[in-house]
Amino acid sequence: MRIGVDVRCLMNGNYSGVSWYAYYLLNNLFELDQANQYILFYNSSKKVRLPEFNFANVSWRGCRYPNKIFNASLMIFNRPRIDRLLGGVDVFFTPNLHFIALSDKCQKVMAVHDLSFIRYPQFFTIKMRWWHRLILWKNILGRADIIVADSQSTKNDLISLLGIAQEKIKVVYLGVENKYGENISAEQLASVKQKYHLPEKFILTLGALEPRKNLAGVIAAYKSLNTDIALVIAGSGGWKNKSLRRSAIDDKRINFIGYVDEADKPALYRSASLLIYPSFYEGFGLPILEAMASGCPVICGNNSSQGEIATDAALLVNPYNTNEIKTAMEALLSDDLLRQRLVEKGRVRAQQFSWKKTAQKMMEIFESV
Repeated sequence: MRIGVDVRCLMNGNYSGVSWYAYYLLNNLFELDQANQYILFYNSSKKVRLPEFNFANVSWRGCRYPNKIFNASLMIFNRPRIDRLLGGVDVFFTPNLHFIALSDKCQKVMAVHDLSFIRYPQFFTIKMRWWHRLILWKNILGRADIIVADSQSTKNDLISLLGIAQEKIKVVYLGVENKYGENISAEQLASVKQKYHLPEKFILTLGALEPRKNLAGVIAAYKSLNTDIALVIAGSGGWKNKSLRRSAIDDKRINFIGYVDEADKPALYRSASLLIYPSFYEGFGLPILEAMASGCPVICGNNSSQGEIATDAALLVNPYNTNEIKTAMEALLSDDLLRQRLVEKGRVRAQQFSWKKTAQKMMEIFESV
């Protein structure tokens, strides 16, 4: 079987959530599946840096169209047909929302990570809301044969918000890399601390600097906390975040460290006193699992997919209640027995997820269509 994959989300250097999802899923899928042929599609008029997938049954096909013209043609004229650019494929997989055009005979499997732009439109710019809705209508409602959802929560949203038949949606959980559970030397920990100028003890929050992550709520709760332990905010990019640094400027305990290299994240989690992640909405919440696998206790939101993923292995809080967030941080910082219980439960919970399992389920979906 010939399987096409849209890897335009892997063209940028600094990967974020969806890019890492695509990378880890595909790398494990290619290791697992040596029988089917995979043709990876990308488009850019400029030189791009792409990951290396050194597998005999994996090839690349790139186009050099200007992206704005290419996307406009896909949206308006439904041309060019990407499966034909690849020489014909039986199945085409889209790991991220993008404009696409495909032949009717090509089976379409599309991943939907969350519907935050519908649930919480106020968290997005007007341009982003229109862009997401255009792609959603063109690609998901009208064309997908199978929709892959990251969680039962996302599946429920697809059914309730968009009216998609539940039999068309398959829930495939994300995985967590083995490196998060491996031993880390004192030298590695010291090197990462020096690289990012980390304080000796700190509370960690990690993710794109966007309103959905509730960083304003985290900062407000932390500023009312009577502690010498610092707050480290890791992440870059995002939008509608200009006020974040202003809200923290009067508190020298708060550190913005920017983008963190993937190789450094296990040591970052291992060094943290806790992960604070009370997001307003998540389709999955990968940092929750990464922290658990690293032995870092977690506080996360009690909504969307967060409770589904964390279960009783984390402290669940109302993200709209800053006092509740503060109280949870106080509890974890002062109660060693609670910390140890969550560390142990978190490690057990994280072991239930792996990218190999994710890849196996995706391969079964490709075979089924």
